[in-house]
Amino acid sequence: MRIVFLILFLISNIFAIAIDKSWYEGTNENLDKLYQDQIKKIDSLKTTASQEEKEQLDYQNLLLKKLSNFIKQDNQFTLKDVVQIENLDDYIKKIKDYLKIESDFTNKKDEYEETSKKIEILEEQISKLTEKDAYPTINSQLLYAFYILKNKQNKTIIEDYIKYQKNFKKKLLDSLNSLKIVTNEDLAIKLSKIETNYNQILKEEKRLLLALDKAQISENESKINSLENDINQLKNEKSKVIDNIIYTKIEELLPSLKNKKSQYFDFSKNLQEFIQSSNEDYSSLIELLKYLSREHLGVTKTTFADTKESFIDMIKYTWQEINNPVIPIGEGISIFAITKFLLIFIIGFSIATFYKRKISNATTHYLKTTSIATRTMLANLGYYFLVAITFIFGLNAIGIDLSSLTILVGALSVGIGFGLQNIVSNFISGIILIFEKSIQVGHIIEIEAGLRGKVTQINMRSSVITTFDNIDIIIPNSTLIQNNVINLTFSDDIRRLNVPFGVAYGSNIEEVIKIILKSLQNSSLMYIRSSPEKMAKVRMTGMNASSIDFELLVWISENPDENGVGSSNMSDFLIFIYNTLQEHKIEIPFPQMDVHLRRN
Repeated sequence: MRIVFLILFLISNIFAIAIDKSWYEGTNENLDKLYQDQIKKIDSLKTTASQEEKEQLDYQNLLLKKLSNFIKQDNQFTLKDVVQIENLDDYIKKIKDYLKIESDFTNKKDEYEETSKKIEILEEQISKLTEKDAYPTINSQLLYAFYILKNKQNKTIIEDYIKYQKNFKKKLLDSLNSLKIVTNEDLAIKLSKIETNYNQILKEEKRLLLALDKAQISENESKINSLENDINQLKNEKSKVIDNIIYTKIEELLPSLKNKKSQYFDFSKNLQEFIQSSNEDYSSLIELLKYLSREHLGVTKTTFADTKESFIDMIKYTWQEINNPVIPIGEGISIFAITKFLLIFIIGFSIATFYKRKISNATTHYLKTTSIATRTMLANLGYYFLVAITFIFGLNAIGIDLSSLTILVGALSVGIGFGLQNIVSNFISGIILIFEKSIQVGHIIEIEAGLRGKVTQINMRSSVITTFDNIDIIIPNSTLIQNNVINLTFSDDIRRLNVPFGVAYGSNIEEVIKIILKSLQNSSLMYIRSSPEKMAKVRMTGMNASSIDFELLVWISENPDENGVGSSNMSDFLIFIYNTLQEHKIEIPFPQMDVHLRRN
């Protein structure tokens, strides 16, 4: 079978369409000539093409024209040279220009990645095409060529962007030394006014959002539309104010950065906190400022200033959080205490498991001669002892006073003695059933005469038996342990069914047996036929007053097969025997009595 699949795979690869690189490789002149020749060919084919073929040809024509125009157009991407920056206003303008270029660069990278995904999809589609798919093949090849050429151009642009950004940042860095900064004493007042305006906008935004909620509850459409317009206008105004605050703060921190003053880090932290609270994306600006401070002030100083306070705060906050009580027991249990408990429990449980496995599979001289039952008992006793010791150490580690548990254990013992003994008995019985596996889920059992069903659940307290009438019976586990239970599928789900029947005296016994077995073989009844050891048999069991008694012995499966079809049952076989005897005119006896009248 593997060889057949391999041959089919090789055949499919032989007839699969490969990517035609001639559509996008070569000089622009040669490519343009190829596109123009194909356009002329399409125009000549249109005269004899059907309507559906014309649509395909028009699509090809469109792609070819796009490809031709694409290779003819010049690369419109140009970047202005960055000159030395003299004053503070120009420096801030250049920062804005840099962020605009960064945004364009991000968009171009996203476009490149998106086109690359489209190329991968087209490669997969083309690999599945064959020579029979003429139009889809050409369409996919042309579209693939367009994306390839587009990504070549985008890759060049991205490389130019990277070089330009590096040069731009370097020029911003170099300009810091020669930057002329005039102290603006009104800068703090200006910033305060802008922030006041910003706070008023925030209040107005909250008011409008609350009013919008009320309008939506009252389903006032006109009011909703009016408020949504006001909110959108306010958001635009808010963005402008945020932008104004950010660049005013940059104007505030640049003198400190130029003069390498430590006050710069306070201004920078204040700026980052404001950007974070405004929920606006100025990540490129933050990265630029980090670059300038790292290169101008020095890596060590910048890194230390950036990380020292945040690292200490992070450690303090983390330690405080993991030691805060989360469970109100005693003086409270913290996450750190829970972690210690889990660590102790995992180590102790691992040791206990290792001990149990080592003792159970012991081959050393002092345990080699002991019985399996003895080794199992030693393994279990030691295992539970180690688990109990681990639990006690774990409770001590989280600060729970074990002396306080003695009262709880004493009260629990009294409760078990009076009211919980049945629950505990069923609980222990459930554990025994789970580990002993004498009764498992899926077994068919008979609890008492006539009460038969499949085990569907074995829980800690009780088990669920589903009868063949789809009735769920919940039975305490102790009942299954203490009483006699017939497990029909403990080792095998195959059972022999004894179907009794009788015929009248005078019937040919050999003929009856032969008819029943032959008719059974030709019937549609479901039973085991494939096994020679489990072939159906008919045997004579007795000669009663009115009948000769027989038994039909057939082997059936108690569980349905993978299609949900089960074996035939007693009723099916009785109906079959009755119909077979009637068909062959064999008399079925019934109790009768002869009455003799005597005349005096």
